[in-house]
Amino acid sequence: MAPTPNSAPYAVRFHTAPQNVRNPTGPLHKTICKAFTTLPLRLSPSHKLAILFPIDSKDQQLIWIKCERLVDDEDGIAWEMPDTQHLLEIENLDPKYESAREFLKIKRNALRGFNLSYTVEVIGQETALIDGSTPNVCVLHTTKGQTTHVWRGPIVVMRQPGTTIDPLFYEDIRASDFRVAIGYFLSYGRGL
Repeated sequence: MAPTPNSAPYAVRFHTAPQNVRNPTGPLHKTICKAFTTLPLRLSPSHKLAILFPIDSKDQQLIWIKCERLVDDEDGIAWEMPDTQHLLEIENLDPKYESAREFLKIKRNALRGFNLSYTVEVIGQETALIDGSTPNVCVLHTTKGQTTHVWRGPIVVMRQPGTTIDPLFYEDIRASDFRVAIGYFLSYGRGL
């Protein structure tokens, strides 16, 4: 079987230690930078770099996600839709929930107290709290269990330019976006 864009060798794992998230010069920064420098080549211009938080591993993965360009028939507006469904369907869940995705938009780093000039998007199963999804070991490990919310199912983190209500396109994730996502996991449900 040929490798796919989201399987080895197209995915790069990187291990993190939560206490290093706030220290950009610490081991986390070095580990993430190394993962970025060892990435396989982009498969096509429509593939965007993302972070996968798998349910069964403590290590995140940098992966290429194909973003299909679509155009609205009525108004001609173009947008991109990331192909994450195959990553989110890895558990044998009730078929009625299999295509329900949730797109959570992050436009502010709540833990560090500043607005972003771009959007970080957390993509997961919309029905993760009711469909029997497994708690996400990767998020739990990365945050040292300090979240108030139990994150379930696989999670993909992507980046979009700008902070409009619904950004239309995607761009490659950056190392700093990992810290934004971790801050979001930690602050979710805390009213920050």
